[in-house]
Amino acid sequence: MPNHLTSNADNIRYNGTGRAYLAEVGGSSYKDLGELDGFSGNVSVSKDELKTTRTADRSTILTVESGRGATFSFGLREQTEENLKLALMGSDIIADDQSAGSVVSEETALVDDEYIDLGHVNTFLTKLTGAITGSLSPGDEITGATSGATGTIAWTESDLVELVEVDGTFVAGEAAQLDISNYITITGVSTVNDVVVVDADVDSATPTTRYEQGTDYTLDPDYGLIRMLSAGSITSPAYVSYDYEAVTRNHFHAMSASTVQKKLLFVTDKDDQGRRYRITVHKMDINMDGDWSLIGDGESVLPCSGTLIKDTSQPVGQEYWKHEVMS
Repeated sequence: MPNHLTSNADNIRYNGTGRAYLAEVGGSSYKDLGELDGFSGNVSVSKDELKTTRTADRSTILTVESGRGATFSFGLREQTEENLKLALMGSDIIADDQSAGSVVSEETALVDDEYIDLGHVNTFLTKLTGAITGSLSPGDEITGATSGATGTIAWTESDLVELVEVDGTFVAGEAAQLDISNYITITGVSTVNDVVVVDADVDSATPTTRYEQGTDYTLDPDYGLIRMLSAGSITSPAYVSYDYEAVTRNHFHAMSASTVQKKLLFVTDKDDQGRRYRITVHKMDINMDGDWSLIGDGESVLPCSGTLIKDTSQPVGQEYWKHEVMS
């Protein structure tokens, strides 16, 4: 009786998982690349064919290897600053945090129907509503009689005050006062996604017109962009006031590095189906390889490719990568 062929499922990889880490070339400490959208490798060998000149069929009489190479491709699902810097061949990452702060009556040149960058993101102002006793004017600093909160008036009307440079939290029911004779009895406190835009006909200390969002200008407060509407009443320049939130922010300059060379460690999960691999690539050149979706359906992935480079610091025959197979 002939022997039946048998298969070993332990040798079959299915729905592979694993983790990848990068280090400096020759280094021993690694940074985790996080979740990956696939990880694949490719080995290529190029050959030259020498054809006969003795017969018309030009048959091949000699094949000679002319080159070999290998690449690893992977998608970075976690778009950390380090992963972005890697894929975009960036410069050093620089901390560039926006501290919470205020802009008070800043003269700003505006352009009809075009956005101007205010220089800060996440802008807002604080609005107090209630009855005003005495007189309150732009530039006055008022203090909550109960809360102790302070703020600078950017604009006031008969029943409201708009504040910037707010420190603390005003509360309904208290008097926010310039002094005992001039104050607003607060009935409402709100944070508004707006800025105060006033005229510059005289000077910032004595504005006569508070322009309206949606009529005279539009604002993207999260992005810090303001657009003067040609159909509105603003005359440029105008004076702009607002508060802005603290934002943790880093930056780097993309494509400023001539090359990005790293050492790669890839390990498949021990509970995965099939043989377990551990791959150590001694030296490879990494760059983005494919489209990076910034707007679209589904997740955004940084597609990367690493081209292996011969690491001459390794022993002869071991210059490219070490491939371990574990049971």
